[in-house]
Amino acid sequence: MPSYTEEDVKQALLDLANGHPMSAVTARHGVPRTTLRDRQSSAQTRRQARADQQRLSAIQEDRLEQWILCQEALGYAPTHGQVRAIATSIVQANGDEQPLGKRWLQHFIRRHPAVKTKLGRRTDWQRINAVTPESIELFFRL
Repeated sequence: MPSYTEEDVKQALLDLANGHPMSAVTARHGVPRTTLRDRQSSAQTRRQARADQQRLSAIQEDRLEQWILCQEALGYAPTHGQVRAIATSIVQANGDEQPLGKRWLQHFIRRHPAVKTKLGRRTDWQRINAVTPESIELFFRL
C-alpha cells in the first residue's frame, strides 16, 4: 500500500507545474517519480482504470455510502448483511443477476473508509427483552 495520498500527488503535480525540480518534489511529497511522470502524461489512477470492472458505478457507491452515513446519523446504522442486500438489489435493478463476490463488502469498505466504523452490530437479545414499560417509566422518573 502506498504511503502517499491522492492529495500528495496533486500537490506534487502542482509543484512540478510551478517549475520545481522532479527530485525535490519527489523527496518533499514522497510520491514516486514514475507516478508523477505517468500522471503528467495524463495516465489514470488505478481506481479510475478499474472503474468499469466495478459491479456498482462510482455514483451508486457514493449514494450507498451517503445512505449508510444518513442511517448512522439517525441511530440506525445498517449491518453488513443489510448493506450487502441493498447493494445486491441495486445490481439486480441494473439487470445483473450474478451474486456479489465474497469479499465485495470488504472492498467497498476499503474504497469508502468513512463507513468503516458506522456499520451496525446486532443488539443483544437480553438487552431487548429487558426493556419493559416499567423500566422505561423508571428511567424517565430518574
